[in-house]
Amino acid sequence: MKRVSPFALIIFCFLSAVVCQNRAAFGASARAQTVEAREFASFVDGFLAGAQRERAIPGMVFAAVQNGEILYLKGYGVSDIASDSPVDPEKTLFRAGAVTQPVTAAAVMQLAERGRVGLDEDVNIFLRGWKLRNRFNEPVTPRRLMTHTSGLDCMKLETAAATSADERAYASRLPRTMPSVVSEPGAYYRASGMGYALLGSIIERYSRMNFDAAIKRYIFRPLGMDKSVFYLTPDDAENLAAGYDSRGAEVPYEYRLDPPAVGMCTTGRDMARFMIAQLSVGAAGRSRILGALHSGSMMNRHFSPHGMINGAGLGYLEHTSAGRGTLQRRGEMPGFSSFMMLVPEVNFGFFFAANESGIDFGGKLGEALAERFFPAPAGRNAPPAARRGVFPADSRGYYRTNDISRGTAEKITAFNADQIKVSAADGYLVTEHTASDSPPVRWLPVEGENDVFGKIGEDGTFADECIFFQRNSRGQIAALVMGSVGNTYDKLAFYDGYYAQRSLVALFIFTALLSFTGLYVGGSVNRSKFPWEEGLSSDTELWGISSVFCAVNIFFAAAIAAATFLVGHEFRVFVPYQVKILFVAPIAGVLILAWLWFRIAAKIPNPHYHWLEKTVIIIVALVETGYMLFLANWRLLGFMF
Repeated sequence: MKRVSPFALIIFCFLSAVVCQNRAAFGASARAQTVEAREFASFVDGFLAGAQRERAIPGMVFAAVQNGEILYLKGYGVSDIASDSPVDPEKTLFRAGAVTQPVTAAAVMQLAERGRVGLDEDVNIFLRGWKLRNRFNEPVTPRRLMTHTSGLDCMKLETAAATSADERAYASRLPRTMPSVVSEPGAYYRASGMGYALLGSIIERYSRMNFDAAIKRYIFRPLGMDKSVFYLTPDDAENLAAGYDSRGAEVPYEYRLDPPAVGMCTTGRDMARFMIAQLSVGAAGRSRILGALHSGSMMNRHFSPHGMINGAGLGYLEHTSAGRGTLQRRGEMPGFSSFMMLVPEVNFGFFFAANESGIDFGGKLGEALAERFFPAPAGRNAPPAARRGVFPADSRGYYRTNDISRGTAEKITAFNADQIKVSAADGYLVTEHTASDSPPVRWLPVEGENDVFGKIGEDGTFADECIFFQRNSRGQIAALVMGSVGNTYDKLAFYDGYYAQRSLVALFIFTALLSFTGLYVGGSVNRSKFPWEEGLSSDTELWGISSVFCAVNIFFAAAIAAATFLVGHEFRVFVPYQVKILFVAPIAGVLILAWLWFRIAAKIPNPHYHWLEKTVIIIVALVETGYMLFLANWRLLGFMF
């Protein structure tokens, strides 16, 4: 037997002590993590139990991860009210809505990592058989599609598919379904699910398989996301939770023409695996879907109009919660709601989903978790310094969310949308919402920044919230960004303001009543039925033309309103031809109005009609011309679909 040297024995004892010390430290850490996990679970259970009592939500799933491990995973309630089946966080599928987008973005980043796609190249390079029409000098690029800054119009109607086969064939339909580029690419944030559909078609081209198969091969299987799918099979449908609206009525499954944007069905456990990979530079356990460079890039800011405004990442939106920088994505589908938040600084993330529409407390849950478990160090985010100053004159006016269609008749759905009125009072910039009872908010300029204003709280101090007036290439204010690019509002012309639009509609209704009354009274005058009208005559032809014009437009408005009320939910799949043919009415209105002006010009010199009647009918014709401009502004004059 060989003798052990004293030196080797000393080294062995030293290493043994280090190992024992490390094991002791690891055990203490594990015990601390267990205590933290229990406290975390108690907090989450209490929050969600209160929400479930308040809203009577059928079922929910919650998954949280930290430091590469699942911190908490639980299902709440039932996946199907009829069968009373409990939510299983490992098996029950929920529709993820826009939470799908980081998954699609990760697949695009894989193509970029392999050199197949350049993030800043014109997307037309990657398309076959058709090209995206873009009248601007700046190109639409994969990066801009992922950050929703491509300039594509925002559309919600006709984005659903009639059948599963139509959904699977979404890429072949893109030349017909792709919206127009309505603003300069790279300039403004405007959500567009069809932009992600375009990215999905590129993934299909380079993988040579359909989108669902490509994501399964390159994302789901490497990460162990065994249940997640885009296109449901009968077996998958057995695990899908039933979706419900806010009244508790079951909602049919909706197929989509933009599945890469909103079409993923997933479980709590699967999303935990995806979050771990996102927070661990592309790796989950021994599996890796992205290298550190491209995975880390997904966590970075890729667009913001100003450094003090939370911007957009690749599939995510930045948000500040309890002083921490977070990445968030909220999803909404008929019958389902979802929310995901990542806090890269503390390697934490959570996913929440419910099988009910309109559940929007995910952000509040994220804020509560950040405040309770991950608050930022004191003094890190000190409020900016305020200063008195002169407010930009062109900042005043009305602003409307840009999350609406600009180029199609769908724009009219925003007629009653909330607008923000910006004014100045008592040395402050003041914002107030037109469609809510929330009190006005005061703002002051931020020291050293142009067009940036900080919120003044009720106690008169500067709060940690900013707005930014974004200018176009001509130096004119074009948009208002409130805290985050996800809250971008377009600056409106004076005639597009909240009260101006409603005043014009009210004026047209009054003009219609005046025209009908003028036709009746004029006919009575000409038939000598009034004792005081001796020697007078009325031009009933002009009143008749005006009345026909008003009747046609009233019929059009009533028919569209009735169709929307009766079958408006079907517009998500397609607008029926019976509805589209109604748009002949405004075109007929243009012809009738042109004839009215022609007859007015011909009869002005006629001395048989009183000058007062001529003046009134000219005013009526001017109002009716304004109403046609109103229809054109809302894309209702013509077949704009």
